[in-house]
Amino acid sequence: MKIALYNLTTTTRWGGVEMFVWEVAASLAERGHQVDIFGGRGRRDLMRHIPGVRVFCFPYIDRDTWRKLPVVSRQYTLTKLLERLSMLPFAVPRLLSGRYDIVHIQKPYDLPMGLFTKLTGAKLLFGCHGKDFWLGDKAFVHLADGAVAASRYNAMQVRQRYKIEPVVIYNGVDLDRFRPEPDQAGGDEEVLARLGLSLPTSDKPAILYAGRLIRWKGVEYLIKAMPHIVPPFTRLWIAGEGTYRAELEQLAATLGVADRIHFLGKLEQDDLASLYRSAAMLVATSFVNETFGMALCEAMACGAAVVATNFGGFREVVQDGVTGLLVRPQDPDDLAKKINDLLADPQCAMEFGRAGRQRVISEFSWGAVTDRLEEVYRCLAPSSM
Repeated sequence: MKIALYNLTTTTRWGGVEMFVWEVAASLAERGHQVDIFGGRGRRDLMRHIPGVRVFCFPYIDRDTWRKLPVVSRQYTLTKLLERLSMLPFAVPRLLSGRYDIVHIQKPYDLPMGLFTKLTGAKLLFGCHGKDFWLGDKAFVHLADGAVAASRYNAMQVRQRYKIEPVVIYNGVDLDRFRPEPDQAGGDEEVLARLGLSLPTSDKPAILYAGRLIRWKGVEYLIKAMPHIVPPFTRLWIAGEGTYRAELEQLAATLGVADRIHFLGKLEQDDLASLYRSAAMLVATSFVNETFGMALCEAMACGAAVVATNFGGFREVVQDGVTGLLVRPQDPDDLAKKINDLLADPQCAMEFGRAGRQRVISEFSWGAVTDRLEEVYRCLAPSSM
């Protein structure tokens, strides 16, 4: 089967959607499919060489450039749409000549691509990893031959918006990178030392947050919980960057916990794996627009216990009382209680970690993801398999 994975940001940015495209491309190629990635002309450090996968990069006008225009400067959804549409004229000739069986888009912004796939006989698969809805998108959704969503929660959002029923295809985790044991003895300790962190102990444990520092990720509630965490010398490692960092640092200072909170910035995945293994638990605090929970899966793959808000796709990743604990969103008191419960019971945390690793293996490995995606492709283009 010949497959085009179409997503501008695959080659210009890094995140869950972008990782999905790269990993699925690799898995599909290993299974003998011909796979082409369509992306924007962007960063060399994001490019990967994958046997059997061709990568085509096309010119486009970046969203930040569009936002310099006064009329659309604050129209974030519109500027993302304009960014996508600006690549379309350059990508279409390659798409028309590619003779693809499947064109798999990853965002509602790319639904207009269906106007061109109809000319080639290719089947358009509409993938959705969040909301990213835009004014006018409903006029193009009928061009899609099928749809997939990143979680049941995301599928509900798609169903409510478009009145279609997507197949749930969860994101996956690299089980070789994210595992309970490091590549070599002492590897995690070396990473901690390089990051300026000391090894956690029973009286000075560490809890971890990994993700962007933006308001709806809810990190402020984790910081507000810190004065109530026992043991009182528990540290909080915050891995990630974002526009909200200065406010979070100020909040930590106001609450008198700044000396126990370490802002680590954006980290490489191997460094994150070391932190997952070293921390007592990963805490995820989103309260808006969270369709899956990639960091939760990565931490569980490393055998870590997790605490997450009872919201969105988190509920599908974390089995409450089995692989971790769910807490009320935007509630620092409940958050502190659940964190303290796990810190006081290391055996329970260890059992959660083991169960989490098994859940990831069965549900969120890239092999399992590709199995489900291949079945969707097979249903759309049965004669091509």
